[in-house]
Amino acid sequence: MSAAEEKQKQERYDNLYRMRRYTPDKVAEQIVRAVERDRDIVPITPEARMQLQFNRFAPAMVRFFAARVKLT
Repeated sequence: MSAAEEKQKQERYDNLYRMRRYTPDKVAEQIVRAVERDRDIVPITPEARMQLQFNRFAPAMVRFFAARVKLT
């Protein structure tokens, strides 16, 4: 992937997070809350929370699908 393609892809995902209102301030608040509660993992988005739950209950299934799905 060229540098221009990488930059374009990064901008695309930045815009997706911006449209969903996941600002750096919102993320920072959640990180600070996690540190205060002595949590090691901080899932920020709903997808990340769902992924964490799937990984806790069915880690083999998560690895199976992760190995077969192309995200880029």
